[in-house]
Amino acid sequence: MGTKTDVVGHPRPVSPAALWAGILLGPTAWMIDLCTSYALVPWVCGTSRLFVLHAISGTSALITTGALLLSLDLVARTIGTSSTAGGSPKARAHFMAVVGLVSSAFFLIAVVALAIPRWVLDACH
Repeated sequence: MGTKTDVVGHPRPVSPAALWAGILLGPTAWMIDLCTSYALVPWVCGTSRLFVLHAISGTSALITTGALLLSLDLVARTIGTSSTAGGSPKARAHFMAVVGLVSSAFFLIAVVALAIPRWVLDACH
């Protein structure tokens, strides 16, 4: 018996869930970071627990970095496809992997940019 290959002919399957995770995890982590941090500022200032805001930023950065690495792996696994025009399942998988890579990179920059003022400025003043 030979090894099972996926749509793009790679021995490791490229699942639609992984492609969508690469696209959506970065923006979702950024949105949760922004909303949660904003909502927790009164509590953080009242209890003097600034580390909570830093932990939220760090967790969001780790999630977004994971999405970036996942998308990078998916791009490498779908690189043999002809184009990103979207005509075949192989081309669509490659296109989604590239979109996930770009999206994750952009939102990693956004998460880091959101975290910089937390390190420089005091949230309670």
